[in-house]
Amino acid sequence: MRRHKYRRSAEIDITPLIDVLFMLIIFFVLTASFVQGKLDIDLPAADGNSSGIGKAVTVTVERDGGLFWDGTRVDKRGLRSLAETVNGRSVLVAGDRSVSYGTIAEVLSILRKGGVTSAGLLMQGENSD
Repeated sequence: MRRHKYRRSAEIDITPLIDVLFMLIIFFVLTASFVQGKLDIDLPAADGNSSGIGKAVTVTVERDGGLFWDGTRVDKRGLRSLAETVNGRSVLVAGDRSVSYGTIAEVLSILRKGGVTSAGLLMQGENSD
């Protein structure tokens, strides 16, 4: 009588591999979406207190003089109309290190004309607390 040899098939279960690939794809898609909205400015360094920074509106001034209100590009007229809607909240001006003092002063003047009573300069550095 002849014996039959049973061959085991060399199958690999790829379900865990697909799960890992799926998680990696999700990770990279989410990471790319977070980086997309970031403004690239080089803040001047200083020590100070960062109390109340969470409630403040941020006005960003880029190297080329571009203005952003909480991440949305605006022009000088739009900045003044948005400043009128602040309703007592603080405004922080994040000006790039290479932007001239005159440009920052002009932004602060526009904010003041729009009714902003509390404006500060956002800087990079350690807290002194």
